[in-house]
Amino acid sequence: MPHTDSHYARAAGALYLVTHVTSVTAVVAYAQGWLRAGVTLEFALAIACAGTGVLVWRLLHSHGPARAATFALLRSVEAAVIIAGTLPMVAAIVGGAADATASQADMHTASFLMGQGLVIGVNTIALGWLLASSGRAPRALGVLGVGGGAIVLGSDLAQLWGAIALNGSVAGVAAVPIFAFELWFAFLMLIRGLRPPLASPAVPASHDEPSTAVA
Repeated sequence: MPHTDSHYARAAGALYLVTHVTSVTAVVAYAQGWLRAGVTLEFALAIACAGTGVLVWRLLHSHGPARAATFALLRSVEAAVIIAGTLPMVAAIVGGAADATASQADMHTASFLMGQGLVIGVNTIALGWLLASSGRAPRALGVLGVGGGAIVLGSDLAQLWGAIALNGSVAGVAAVPIFAFELWFAFLMLIRGLRPPLASPAVPASHDEPSTAVA
């Protein structure tokens, strides 16, 4: 049976929820020193990230090819950075260490700042803009995506330049809008899906065209 937009939408919504569950539980796993569990969860997170990029591109590329491609590409970059961030933890596992060293933990934190911070800020702006202009989702959702992405991008740049504390309370508050956007988008896709594309207005026939009627 051929897949329809509703199938792709439900799959995208499910994968968005997977990204939330795996990202949160990976943080808990690493905090408890469960390196293997953390790496496994982040591997699943990266695959889910890449999957959302492909599915959203499939659903919305006709409404903004450049923005849809930008989102899909940056979602893949985000996934690649997440995978790269697990490598210091994998090195600790291979080396037989009970926990990661300080330098290995710093490498993982750096990857989080880049992939799940700077990159996700830009790709969420692209997605929010696309949703707001396509008419296939509530406009407020698109506006929240653009605003939330911009706030997270500004927050992570501020962390990079030392203007605010890394992973501090300000950064946590700045992440709330984008978190709300992703949850809203995920449940929208799972429960209702996207609105049907707007029909293109009919083009009236030109009066200059020769008549095909037979006298």
